[in-house]
Amino acid sequence: GGGGGGGVGGGGGGGGGGGGGVVAESGPRAASVSSILNDDQIREVEAYGDDDASLYHHRYHHHHHHHDRRRTICELFRPYRMRVAVVSASSAMFVMLIIMGATSLAMNRQYGYGLTTVSLVIQLHVCAMFIPCFFTGEILAFLGKVNTMVLGCLFFVISVLSGFTGAKISNFLFSLIALGMGWNFLFIGSTRLLVEGLTHDEQSRVEGVNEVFVQGFGAAGALASGFLVAQSWHTVLFCAIPIIVVNLGMLIALKIQRCGQTLMVDIPELAGARITDGEEDDGDDDHEDADAADAAAAAPTARESKTSSHSDSHS
Repeated sequence: GGGGGGGVGGGGGGGGGGGGGVVAESGPRAASVSSILNDDQIREVEAYGDDDASLYHHRYHHHHHHHDRRRTICELFRPYRMRVAVVSASSAMFVMLIIMGATSLAMNRQYGYGLTTVSLVIQLHVCAMFIPCFFTGEILAFLGKVNTMVLGCLFFVISVLSGFTGAKISNFLFSLIALGMGWNFLFIGSTRLLVEGLTHDEQSRVEGVNEVFVQGFGAAGALASGFLVAQSWHTVLFCAIPIIVVNLGMLIALKIQRCGQTLMVDIPELAGARITDGEEDDGDDDHEDADAADAAAAAPTARESKTSSHSDSHS
């Protein structure tokens, strides 16, 4: 028979050599582990050696049984990435609507542009919002969700800076096109980040909560645009700046957090000291670390026993 397959859930069939994956067996145990790991976690697991693999398997197996019950909304939104996703989606809608709603009023009332010119700017803005959808998926696959969201914030910055540089038709066009593309990358990236690693039931629940915030902030932005543009066009742009800065700061913090988790995977000493999935803190870290330490201590013993048994059989 062939050798046991490497990687998560790689079932070992028949005799022969076993490939060094996390789950070198088939059946319910392998399925229970692979079913609770997302793609990023699977890549982390496969980066471990044999000893660390058994430790990582034990932790996720324990984690799976701990979460057989239905998690509450508060537990679902406990991971930092969930809060970043909601803030990003809400701020994307708010910034887009506050600037777009104020643009037509500013162009027509403050700068004297006709309705034909105003409508052209808004039409190109809407095109910039939705035409990138044809390749946003490819950008997400190439850059990753967080990097795509950072790119959306940078487009927002370009939009605001273009609005400050002048009141020509080219300034409004460039500002609104950049605004539409920024909304596309930030909003789609945040909704993809929101459902990362969740079951179908959990995805429906968190998406419902996210929609409440998104539509609420969108309505607030649409209402605020009229009051702010009554002051001046630049007042609208100034109000968008702190929201963009806060959102960008949260994304950078999330990026740093994920880089730290990657470091834990890349350095076996750190991984053996503490293995964390980076997704949530359930309040049972002491018990899980004790179990993980026992598994780490048991792994070399199991290997020695297996080596001894092979030696005896050959003798």
